[in-house]
Amino acid sequence: MPIHNHLYFHERMKRRRRETEVRFEGDRPTILIRGKERHPVREIIEQWDVRGTWWAIERHRRYVTLRTDRGTFDVARDMKTGKWTLVGVHD
Repeated sequence: MPIHNHLYFHERMKRRRRETEVRFEGDRPTILIRGKERHPVREIIEQWDVRGTWWAIERHRRYVTLRTDRGTFDVARDMKTGKWTLVGVHD
């Protein structure tokens, strides 16, 4: 399982793959898509970039915390590939 494609669970920190897509209007995230579920983004709580080396591979990711009607989610975009990944779910 790739290290960058996972979902955190609050109790045991288990990791699972989760297909995720983020849709935009201009530069604002508007919809979070998890599998077949669509969640309109109600609020962008925070954004930050992380650059560094992980196991000799240079990484640059943009992390965004999004609030929807179904919860609050952390998603990350690999700036090289453009792929979005769900990395956290807040209780």
